[in-house]
Amino acid sequence: MDSNMQSARLKAKEALSFIIPILEKYGFKCVITGGFATLAYGVDRPLTDIDIDIDTKKDDPKFQEFIAELVPHTTQPLEHLVNDSYDNYNMEITISGVVIDICPMADLKVFDKEKKEYVPFYSGFPEHEMVDFEGFQLSLLSKWLIIENKEIIMRDEWDRRDVEGLKRLS
Repeated sequence: MDSNMQSARLKAKEALSFIIPILEKYGFKCVITGGFATLAYGVDRPLTDIDIDIDTKKDDPKFQEFIAELVPHTTQPLEHLVNDSYDNYNMEITISGVVIDICPMADLKVFDKEKKEYVPFYSGFPEHEMVDFEGFQLSLLSKWLIIENKEIIMRDEWDRRDVEGLKRLS
C-alpha cells in the first residue's frame, strides 16, 4: 500500500473514531455508502469523503439533537439539495480533514433517468454487509445497491470505476 493510501486510511480511521460513538449514542441504524464503502470493500480508489445514510427523517427530534451535537464540526448545515442525481437532505462535518456527509435516508431520492423523475432510493432499511475497516465493524450498503445507485447517477469516471471494481468483487 502506498503512503497516500495509508494516509487516507489513517484519516478515515480518525474520522470514524469520532462519528461512530456519536451514532451509537443516539442508537441510529445507518449504512456507509458511496465511494468510501467501495474503498472499504477493497476497490482501489482515493478517499474523497465518507457518506453515511441514517435510518431517520430530517425532522425526527433525535436527529435534530444529533445535528446540534455536531455543530462545532459542521462545515455544511443540513440543507435540501436537489441536483441531476439526488433530491435529499444532507449535512457535512469535517474531522481530521475528512468530510463526512450525513443524510437522513427516509428523505433520500435519486433521479431515475429512464422514468425522468426522482424516486425513493430506500424502501425500509437496506441490505448491507458488515466489513472490518481499520478495526471498525462498519455497516456498508450492499455492493449491489451501491452498483445500482452509481449506475442510476453515473456522473463521472469514478462512478464507472467503482461499479467495475464492485462487480469484480461480487
